[in-house]
Amino acid sequence: MQDHPYTFGIEEEYFLVRRNGRRLRHMPRAFFQECQHALGERFGSEMLQTQVEVQTVVHHAPAEAQADLTCLRGDLGRIAERHGLDIVAAGTHPLGLWRGQRSTDKPHYDKVMDELQMLGQRNLLCGLHVHVQPARQQGRIDLLGRLQPFLPLLLALSTSSPFWMGHPTGLMSYRQTAYQEIPRTGLPPLFQDQAEYDQYVQRLTDGGAIKDASFLWWALRPSLAFPTLELRVTDCCTDVRDALAIAQFFRCLVRHLEHHPHLHQSLDAGDQAVIAENLWRARRYGFDAGLIDLGSSQLVSMREMMRNTLGALAEDIGAFGCQAQIERLWTIMAEGSSAHRQIALYRDQRLQGRNRTEALQAVIDWLAEASVAV
Repeated sequence: MQDHPYTFGIEEEYFLVRRNGRRLRHMPRAFFQECQHALGERFGSEMLQTQVEVQTVVHHAPAEAQADLTCLRGDLGRIAERHGLDIVAAGTHPLGLWRGQRSTDKPHYDKVMDELQMLGQRNLLCGLHVHVQPARQQGRIDLLGRLQPFLPLLLALSTSSPFWMGHPTGLMSYRQTAYQEIPRTGLPPLFQDQAEYDQYVQRLTDGGAIKDASFLWWALRPSLAFPTLELRVTDCCTDVRDALAIAQFFRCLVRHLEHHPHLHQSLDAGDQAVIAENLWRARRYGFDAGLIDLGSSQLVSMREMMRNTLGALAEDIGAFGCQAQIERLWTIMAEGSSAHRQIALYRDQRLQGRNRTEALQAVIDWLAEASVAV
């Protein structure tokens, strides 16, 4: 990342599927080589061979980031098409089966799979990761705690994983539920300062539990590779515009908290337990149910909470010139997240007499088309 405050980058994970039937496909070597040649370091494999990852370059301007990510999806989609494949941008593949999944042959992934065993095979999940560089790198641990009350909002806007292994789950984001089988996920501890965080990492590395801090897979973490905070709680968004809107929302939150150092400064274990409850509500209902307000302890509608939050962020939105991306958040809430659209299509197909598998096949067809739509 460049040495400049509030620069940002986006990473997305996608499923790789056959164009014929759109079932999961282990990555062909020829496809991988062509992607690497065309996209370079912006393309990479993931832990499982049915997943790929792309990452933008570092950006200052929201419009440039949107063009970059749209181009990445388009280029990857065209290469995939030449190999009889498609990409699917969603938190889960509606008909994907974790049994029989194979890990990518890399030393890092070999080590992770050796530790996680079956849980690694079950990690058939795709996320949206957003990196934002704060003005003060040494303040990342302070922000790691103070950003946590906003994670349920960010997750609710991104939900795209209502199906798992061919079944409706009743949740808007099953990905987050499945992901928490893995150690060192969920909310990070409320560290008092950098020294306490460093001591925690040192104890785990000294004890042989982890190699380094990259093995901390929390919903939000200080990146080891970059001077950034990395948002990890969000599902991969099917619509690229949703991903950019969420990225700018997170970026504005980082700036706002730096400019208001007393906001959420005194979170305690009870507050974090309420945040965890709100995360469950976001996984279960998306933004269709309220969240518990930390101040009043009252249930507040997601829309009211968004109005209050975005009102407070007005100066930050103006500073970044991201009004168009922030306005997209209201479009998501009006028209629904990917999870809403998947569920609506599934129910419509069932009402037309399709069986469960046929209805889910229609959902996957929509996901594959929407993932590369401009």
